[in-house]
Amino acid sequence: MTLKSLLRSGASRAPIACAAGLIVAVLSGSAAAQSEQVTALQRQIDDAFRQVLSAPGDMEVGLRYARLLVQAGNFEGGIAAMERLLLSPNPPPTIRLELGVLYYRLESYAAAETYLRAAAAQTDLPAEQRRLAEQLLSDAAKRNQPSRLSGFVMAGVRGQTNPLARTDEDFIRAGGALVARPSTQKRKSDTDTQLVGRIEHIYDLETQNSAELVSTLVGVAQHYSSVSSYKLKVGSDKPRDLLLAEGTTGIRFKPDPVDLPSWTLRPHVIAGNILLDGHQYAYNLGAGIESNYRVTDRFVIDAGYEARNYSYATRVDVAEAKQQGGLEHTVRLRASYELAPGQIVVGEVIGRDHGADRGYFAYQSGELRGTYILSYASPLGWWDAPAWTTSVSAGVLQRNYDTSDPVVDRSRTREDTEWRGTFATQIPIDPAWSILLQAEYIKANSNLPNYRYDNTSALASILWRF
Repeated sequence: MTLKSLLRSGASRAPIACAAGLIVAVLSGSAAAQSEQVTALQRQIDDAFRQVLSAPGDMEVGLRYARLLVQAGNFEGGIAAMERLLLSPNPPPTIRLELGVLYYRLESYAAAETYLRAAAAQTDLPAEQRRLAEQLLSDAAKRNQPSRLSGFVMAGVRGQTNPLARTDEDFIRAGGALVARPSTQKRKSDTDTQLVGRIEHIYDLETQNSAELVSTLVGVAQHYSSVSSYKLKVGSDKPRDLLLAEGTTGIRFKPDPVDLPSWTLRPHVIAGNILLDGHQYAYNLGAGIESNYRVTDRFVIDAGYEARNYSYATRVDVAEAKQQGGLEHTVRLRASYELAPGQIVVGEVIGRDHGADRGYFAYQSGELRGTYILSYASPLGWWDAPAWTTSVSAGVLQRNYDTSDPVVDRSRTREDTEWRGTFATQIPIDPAWSILLQAEYIKANSNLPNYRYDNTSALASILWRF
């Protein structure tokens, strides 16, 4: 295992009964596929341990044993074995760097900073590894500050074949009858430019339960090329320019830092606002709680619950806008498992109950998502180029509404099933800047022809992390 691959796997770490069972099945299946490799690796570890017992002073034997432990995901064991090697008269120059990387992966940034600083000061450390030590040292030092600010800004262009989600059916439902779809309601492709940003500020309260005040702010701005005026009118046939901002703040802490040091909770409050075509559309206020638990060095589970009250503005271009408002409950469960350095599989289940003043706006939904993430050396062949990351994800969402809409069909209550597939590649230019390329396909089926559609989109953007 190389230092770069070890770091990549750490840096990538980036929700109902049947659904949870599916996640377990996916993760179990992935683990079973590797069982033979795991068994072979354990045999190597056992053999290396016997060699350590027979030759405790052999530096190469000890280092091989420590690295095998790390390769198996036993970071604590690898750390202990490497720290023992530091007691030798002439330890290898890479030991302190490897220890710094391991502590960084375990989010023990103070220990990581100590070892990385010592590694960077070594005159016999190879130049490439010195650059890695200095880059990690800079980041670890920032993470050790009581007040930390981080985030990203992304600017890009996206093309869509059907941004208004219009049906391709020749006949739709109106008042319960099948009528020919108006020619003005055919699908139209469009292109939008978008700016997306996220800021996170963490302030360390320096308590024994590692309490931190964590605040986030997310902003999204989208402008479609077909939109030339923000005058509101009934029956608009163009996509809506979007301006969204949402912030959260709350204290993240460890409820049981002694027995469960890798478990954190974060209760928080939420406030958000949405503008469409430059005019007020909706705002929301709410609260939630997040939970994160690192089961092992490779297996992480996080969950969350949020309750938001949505209020919609009265607009001539949105039918019954005020009646769409209500309380929305969302629960999420996500599990991520590191298959190998640079390879992560993620399973997610999301349940949502959206309330509204009209039953045909209120719905319950359940969603399943699965993602495979791969980090790998740059295919361009540059020896010091940052690693690329590619992800492939698929998901399905089932949405059931409370009552039928008499304008569409009084005898049928709407039921939708939406399938989604996404392919994305992130190409780093340097540690801060990267290019993001993404393609996505959505296919929606419904018991009402009005809501059957598909959409293909492609996005190219530049991403800056700070």
